[in-house]
Amino acid sequence: MTRLPRASVEALMQERPDATLEAALEVFEVFASGSLTDEVYILDDVAGKRIAIAPAALRDQYRRG
Repeated sequence: MTRLPRASVEALMQERPDATLEAALEVFEVFASGSLTDEVYILDDVAGKRIAIAPAALRDQYRRG
């Protein structure tokens, strides 16, 4: 499991403004957590896929579509 500070994720998104959060983090899907505030967790093998768990506000901020 990898933990990324929220500020690092926001900087990554500024570098890649046209990318989705999933593409920027190189994960299959980003799930929202109401209890996380300052970090994004990246899990390498959940049912064979790489996923992320992010603060709900962060995921919603970068949601496309």
